Amino acid sequence: MSIDNTQRKTLSRRDVLRKSGTAALLVGLGLTGMSGTAVATSKPELIEAIAAESGLSKADAKRAVNSLLSTTTKALIAGKSVTVVGFGMFSISKRSARTGRNDSTIRSSVSFEPCPKFATALDLIPGVGDERRNPSSYRCRDGDIVVDAEQLTREPKRRDADSGLSKADAKRALDAFVTVTANALVIGDTVTLGEFGTFSISKRSARTGRNPQTGKEIKIAGKNEVKFKAGAELSKSVN
Repeated sequence: MSIDNTQRKTLSRRDVLRKSGTAALLVGLGLTGMSGTAVATSKPELIEAIAAESGLSKADAKRAVNSLLSTTTKALIAGKSVTVVGFGMFSISKRSARTGRNDSTIRSSVSFEPCPKFATALDLIPGVGDERRNPSSYRCRDGDIVVDAEQLTREPKRRDADSGLSKADAKRALDAFVTVTANALVIGDTVTLGEFGTFSISKRSARTGRNPQTGKEIKIAGKNEVKFKAGAELSKSVN
């Protein structure tokens, strides 16, 4: 099926977030964004898209996202790594602050490694011609804490909250979270989850390099890399 220019212009960002098929089509057409520039997808927009993708109410979608972020934040503050099933692993890395030559202050930052399912959806795995990298390097490692459907149902509820999510609904919400986040990033959006942090895609062009062991010239395929920048509140909390 082909899409003419008029039809392309009528596609909205909300349509793309809700329909993974449309997002895949845009990738095939080589469209990196609806307007050629990156647009921020906010937490409320993501929650609305998760509700539409999963068939859950917005309240349940919001409850699932808040539970995911709360569980992950608490674990990171405690210095633990967190694997969100089907999405990726968050961990704490430490480095010396660069505020002065004699300053030995150690600063902590949050890093993110995508799981294979998420990496594939974002076309992160290098294509033919990249002889240096093995696609299996995008493996979903188990963190100290694993956030899955069951974990989301365990998150303590507020006294004034409705009954929590069922395990089945939590799984639908988690799957939808991975799908709609990938859809937003694929079309060139950044995804901002409030004070938790922001996801974006960095594109590296194909280039020619040399094998450091043999000195032989090799072709390095272009690839996408997912970037995560912790929000100010999260960064402050882990330090």
